[in-house]
Amino acid sequence: MKQTSRFLAFFLCIVLLTSAVFTVDTHAADLSVFDTSNASEGYFTVHFDATVKMKVGVTVNSKTTYYSYTPGTYSSYAFTEGNGSYKLTLYRNVYGTSYAKVTSKTVNVNLVDALAPYRASTAEITFSQNDAVGLKAAEICQGLTDDAAKVVAIHNYVASNFTYDYNFAASVRSGAMKGYVPNTSNIIASGKGVCYDFAAVFAALCRSQGIACTLQKGYLNGQYHAWNVVYVNNGWVSVDLTASISYGVRSTSSIYDCAAVMYSNTYTY
Repeated sequence: MKQTSRFLAFFLCIVLLTSAVFTVDTHAADLSVFDTSNASEGYFTVHFDATVKMKVGVTVNSKTTYYSYTPGTYSSYAFTEGNGSYKLTLYRNVYGTSYAKVTSKTVNVNLVDALAPYRASTAEITFSQNDAVGLKAAEICQGLTDDAAKVVAIHNYVASNFTYDYNFAASVRSGAMKGYVPNTSNIIASGKGVCYDFAAVFAALCRSQGIACTLQKGYLNGQYHAWNVVYVNNGWVSVDLTASISYGVRSTSSIYDCAAVMYSNTYTY
């Protein structure tokens, strides 16, 4: 039981902003806020200058997902529900947990590839071919041509070179840190993080190599957590880097060995 309790700490994850969003119409829409020219590639980009907290809402099939947005940045978000009509809305914080609508735009998405949204660089899974993520992925995967082999190499790199950041986890638990979005290049430089960070870095490294990978967030055995699901061998495979790091599983030889850690009989949250 002591061992299980020790591992519980590893699964503290960054809690995203979960406060309610209250929609209040403000000034006339400025559709230049949303760049949807890459919609067929699975993502759109937001840019808006402001001095308050902001969120982006993505509505499709009567379901809205909210994302934190850092004003003044060019930040991208994926069309994760496939083809269809999406309503994009930018909100600004009014006070407390209340947000007002700044502008919105509707776009019809017709993807060139169903996996395109999971290969794109987004606000929480950021990479380019020439940044720290892209260069590290190229180094890790040098000489490898098989996606499964690349995923194993990326898994082993993260599992071997990152440690859990207990101080940061404590700031999350205390409520001092809210609305956190990982900076993947900074995480690679620091070599530490929490589950959200590990999942973001793993996804960014995979995506920079053209491998579709999702970042999943939810409750597992009562603990809020982040992990990955990566597309290899014509199917999706779940990988949990926090589990691999906590158990010291630093070297695996197959994608299924990577996945097995998450589904170990002794793996508890």
